[in-house]
Parts: sequence; structure tokens; C-alpha cells
Amino acid sequence: MSDLKLFAYDLEDFIKSIVKKHTESDITIYGRKDEKGNITLFSPLRYPDKISSLTDSMTLSDYCLINGRKFDGFLGENIICADLMNKKNGLFVIDSFTDTEKLNNIIKGSNLKNYRMYDGNAMDMLETLDRNALNLNKEGDVKVIIDHFFKVKSVGTVILGFVLNGTLKKHQTLYLNPAGVQVQVRSIQMNDVDFDEAPAGSRVGIALKNADIESIDRGATLTVEKEIPLKEITGKIQFHRAVPDEVRKDGEVFVSGHFIYSRGIMENGKITMDKPVLPWGDYILIKPNAKPRVIGRIDRFNE
Repeated sequence: MSDLKLFAYDLEDFIKSIVKKHTESDITIYGRKDEKGNITLFSPLRYPDKISSLTDSMTLSDYCLINGRKFDGFLGENIICADLMNKKNGLFVIDSFTDTEKLNNIIKGSNLKNYRMYDGNAMDMLETLDRNALNLNKEGDVKVIIDHFFKVKSVGTVILGFVLNGTLKKHQTLYLNPAGVQVQVRSIQMNDVDFDEAPAGSRVGIALKNADIESIDRGATLTVEKEIPLKEITGKIQFHRAVPDEVRKDGEVFVSGHFIYSRGIMENGKITMDKPVLPWGDYILIKPNAKPRVIGRIDRFNE
């Protein structure tokens, strides 16, 4: 059994036969369970109006499914985002009118260079995905990333998220970050069924003890060791090749990815954040008023 995470852009009609809607906010999360395992699919509901809807939907995906039938700036923005996030597995859904030569020229030399051009149905597409090719760390320390959270009467605080590393266990004590408080796992559910543990890759619902709902935001994590938020991010900044020189100047920038969207000031290879962010190895860089809005990434130096 395996758990697979898909991103789909502008493909509501294509995906409706293979997944059911589970959660909806500025992103829509769909699910499917079959004999091969579980599938979670993210779609950016508020995109293109809200750029973080795109980055939040794509950040965890193993495969990207992108509508290649419509050539516009939003297709380009999706391609740039997937390229910067190193999303090497995916396909473009096309039809008989798609200029595949033009599309292949756009992705040539990028992380999307091996994306397939697909004109079949969604069910057949699922059969072509290699669910065993995922690089999951099931032995390391537990890390859960949170995408939704709410209060349930008689249960308390419940979070929805994904196990990124290790195996989550019932009654385990973990740190809730960035709040820095210790919480306990009361119960674990997958597909509305109770489990005593959940391995890396799993989509989970977790009831937490000692967790204050006001201390949780999307992008919060549960970890074995406390994570210290960063006020400054130093690292190697890489601008996408499609971004013009005038957009690459120092100044206001938003860091995104890992369910983060937070403002900072970029200057001389360093980003000073208005509000500290959790310490990930890389972040996507956004300039909301630029074209394209997704401009680059910063790979954080080891400290």
C-alpha cells in the first residue's frame, strides 16, 4: 500500500471521476482510496487571484497534473513554480489542438522536461503512475505538517496534515511549532478509520491534547525536537530564467512553500522576515506585483 500526493491545475472536469472532495478553503483537497493505497489531490481553488493558493497546493505533491490545453500566463506561472520546486514527475493534459512542440520547447532544460503529454482519461492515467517511486523516510524522527485545524465538541483540537518523516504513534508527545509547546497525540485517523500509528506519506487527522487552537496556523509542524523560527534567512538565491532583470532587484519579497506565505525584505543574499518562519531547507520567492509572480527560490545555508 502507498500514499500518493497529486497536484492538479485547471483540471476539475478531468479529475472528478477519480477523486472525491474532502476539504475546501483557498485550496481544495480531494481523496481516493483503492487497492493500491491512498491518493490525495490538491487543487488551487483561489488561484490565480491568490498566488499562495498555487504554492500551497503544489508544495507537497509527488506528481503534477497541469492543463496544457490553454497557453496563457497562468500556465507559465505553474511551470515556473513546478520548476523551482523541483517537481520532476508529472504530465500535461492535452487535446488534439495542443501545440505540443511549443509546450516541449517551453519546458526544455527545466525540471519538467520529462513530463508526458497525455490525452487519455483520468482513470487510465492513474494506472500509469509509479506509486513505488516515492522517496519516503519512514525511519527518521517524526515530522507532521498541518494544513487545516479546528475544534470538535467533546474531542478538542483536531488537525489535518501529512506525516513527512518517521512513523507517528498514538499517545506520542511532540512539539507544536512555531508555538513551541508540547502536545500529545490523543488519536490518529486515516480515511475516518482509527489507527495506532501512521507512516511517512500518510494523510492524517490527529486529535491533540494540550493544543490551543489559537496557536496553530497552516504550515505549523509537529516534531520530536522543538523547531526554532528564523527571523533571517541566509542562503543561495536562484532566480528563474524566465524572470526579467528588473524583477530580481532587492526589496520586498514573500517566502512561500511548505504552507508558508510571509513577507520579508531581500538584501544581499539575505531575507529579513517581518514574522519569523519555520526552518525549512528552501523557500520559494514571490513578488505579488511582478510578472511572473513566482520569481525564484532560496536554498538556506547550513548553520
